[in-house]
Amino acid sequence: MAKHKIDRSIDTEILGFRIKESYKTARTNIAYSILKKGCKKVAFTSSRKDEGKTVTAMNVALALAQQVDTKVIVIECDLRRPQVHSALKLDPTPGLTNYLNNECEVGDIIKGTKLDTLKAVCYGAIPPNPSELLSSEIMTEFIQLLEKEYDYIIFDTPPIGVVIDSVPLLKHSDGVVVVVKNNSTTYPELNRTLEAIKRSGSKTLGVI
Repeated sequence: MAKHKIDRSIDTEILGFRIKESYKTARTNIAYSILKKGCKKVAFTSSRKDEGKTVTAMNVALALAQQVDTKVIVIECDLRRPQVHSALKLDPTPGLTNYLNNECEVGDIIKGTKLDTLKAVCYGAIPPNPSELLSSEIMTEFIQLLEKEYDYIIFDTPPIGVVIDSVPLLKHSDGVVVVVKNNSTTYPELNRTLEAIKRSGSKTLGVI
């Protein structure tokens, strides 16, 4: 019995190592896929909900922030089903929607995490008009402001196969990462998502 327990422990450690290495590989691929100076902006999306989009975005952001002299900020842009604040165990307010509605200042919504080089902006409140807020002029100005401070901006956007909220953010980004769920996401769903990204004028960096 003791031998079996040890074996299972070793298997868990190997699995954990492989997962961490996979996120580091994604980090490297993203870095080499966006060849530009200054801030790199990456949007994460999926075909539908519950495909692991937010968890993947958070882990890639963490892997990026673990690099030397690399400052990363995650923006919770899935305003219909926000998950970033839960993943990072942060208070969602004040957040993005509060700032976009001129209810607070930028410094009020940028929250620290357990890693000094990783910051986050949570959603604030569920708005009735997420598409309009995300495509607003003040949102564009907010992104431009963050570009001066951070090496990477990670947008956790809504599933593009469900709502159109993410389209303005895809246009702001330097590239899009599509998250799919093994034995769940279908090829027709994925193809429609890739076509939607192409129509938005954005670049697909890859699929995780």
